[in-house]
Amino acid sequence: MREHKAAALRYESGEYAPRVLARGIGKTAEALCRIAGENGIPIVESPDLVDSLAHLNPFDYVPVKYWIVVAEILKFVYETRGNDELH
Repeated sequence: MREHKAAALRYESGEYAPRVLARGIGKTAEALCRIAGENGIPIVESPDLVDSLAHLNPFDYVPVKYWIVVAEILKFVYETRGNDELH
C-alpha cells in the first residue's frame, strides 16, 4: 500500500513557474486534502507527480520536467471552475 502524499500548487500570472505551497506525507497529506475539501479547492490525483512534488520545499518552483503535466492539471482546474484566465 502506498503512503498517502499530497502537494498544494499555485500559479500566479507573471511568475516564472507554479510553486509548491505545501506538501506532506502521511497525516500531513491527509490534513492538506481535508483542508482543500473543506475550502472547495479541487483535488486532482496524480500519484507519479505527487511522489516527486511531495519532497520539495514549500515555495519551491515546480521543476521544468513537470511543467506540462502541471499545466494540464491547472487547465483542468480552471476549466472546472469556469475561469477563462489563470488568476
